[in-house]
Amino acid sequence: MRIHVVTRWHARALFSRMIKIFITLLLFLSLTGGTWHLFNKERGRRADDFNSGASLFPLPLLESVLKEGLPPLLLDDEDNDDRAAGALAAAVQVLASPLVVAPEKLTAQPLTGEEEPVPQPLPGESLPPPPEEIIPPADGHPLVAIYNTHNAESYQPSEGQAKFPGKNGGVSQVAAVLAETLSKDYGIPVVRSTTIHDYPDFTRAYTNSEKTLKKMLAENPSVLVALDIHRNAGLPAPPVAEIQNQRVAQVLIIVGSSARLEHPNWRQNEAFARRLAQKMDELYPGLCLGVRVQEGRYNQHLHPRALLLEMGSDNNTLEEAERAARLVARVLAVIIEELRRENPAQTG
Repeated sequence: MRIHVVTRWHARALFSRMIKIFITLLLFLSLTGGTWHLFNKERGRRADDFNSGASLFPLPLLESVLKEGLPPLLLDDEDNDDRAAGALAAAVQVLASPLVVAPEKLTAQPLTGEEEPVPQPLPGESLPPPPEEIIPPADGHPLVAIYNTHNAESYQPSEGQAKFPGKNGGVSQVAAVLAETLSKDYGIPVVRSTTIHDYPDFTRAYTNSEKTLKKMLAENPSVLVALDIHRNAGLPAPPVAEIQNQRVAQVLIIVGSSARLEHPNWRQNEAFARRLAQKMDELYPGLCLGVRVQEGRYNQHLHPRALLLEMGSDNNTLEEAERAARLVARVLAVIIEELRRENPAQTG
C-alpha cells in the first residue's frame, strides 16, 4: 500500500498551477466578451442581450481588472515559476491596453509618413489661434515664400525648452529674420505664413502646411523660391561655424524624393539645393552642412525650388540661428538676382 505524502512544496506548486489555469480561463473569457461586445456594437445592439458564458463575467468588471493589471504570481522560488509568472504578468499588461479593453475610445490618427514622433499636447494646453496668418509683401509681387511646418520647434539654450506646442517657437523668429533681411536689406519681397501647422495633431503638420503653401503660391505666382524653416534635433553638439568672428548656426538643406509619395520632379529641387549650397560655400565657407536627400516629400512637389532648411539644432542658441538667417538671406539675394537675369519674363 502506497502512502503519498503531500508536502508544503507540493501544495504550493499545485495551488500555483490552479491559479494560473484560472487566470488563463479568465483572460480567455475576457477576450471572448470583448469580441462579442464589439460585434454587438457594430450591429447596433446592446451587449447584454447576449446570454452566454460572457455574461458570467460582466465586461465592466473585466475591464476594471485588466486596466489595473493582475499581480504576478510568485508562489514558488524556482526559476521556472518566476519566468512563468513574469510572462503571465506581461500578457496581462498587453491585454490591459486600450486596444483590448476599451475599443470604443480608439480614434484613427492619419499619418503622413514624413513626421518625427513627439508626445501629444498635455490636456491643460490651450488651443492655437484658429485664423490663418499670411503676411503679404509690401509691393504685392513676392519672390520668396517662407513658412514653418513644425512651428513649435525652438532653441533650448535661449528659450528654455525645445518645443512650444501650439505656439510659434524659435524657428518662426528665425523665419521672420530671414524675411525681414531679404526685404529690407536686399529689396527681395517676401510672403510669409505664421499659421500653426503642428498642433493639435502633430501627425498632420505636413498635410496642413501643404494647404498653406498651395494658397501662398496660388495667390503669389511670382514666387521663385519656397522655404520651410526648421531646426535639427538630437545632435550631441550644436552645429556651429565661426564666420566673421561670430558663432553662427550651420545650415543643412533637406531635399525630398519620390520614395514614399509621388514626386516625379524632385531632381529639380535637388539641383536648386546644390546650387544654393555651392553659393553658401563661396560666400560663407562653413555655413552649409551640405544637401541631404530623404524619403519624405516635404511639400516640395508644389514648386521646383521648394526646399527645407534646418537652421542649426535644438542645442544652438536662437542668436546663432538668427545670424545664420541673415547670411542665408544674402546668399538667396545673389541667387535670386541670377534667376531674374536667367528668366526676365518670369520675374517681370
